[in-house]
Amino acid sequence: MRSLERDALPRYSPRLALLYDKERQKGSANRATLAVARKLVAYLMAVDRGQRPFEVVEASYSIAA
Repeated sequence: MRSLERDALPRYSPRLALLYDKERQKGSANRATLAVARKLVAYLMAVDRGQRPFEVVEASYSIAA
């Protein structure tokens, strides 16, 4: 993932950033990017399946390590 995209992940979703880092440690950047893309599709499918509008939830950006 290009550095600009990688740097933007924590700003929008700390969970996706953690997923990217975890998968990046296991393999290549391509594998990590695909894992994030699959998770985003899962989020979208859940919204569509529930027949409700997508709502952005404000999240605290503190991550326990």
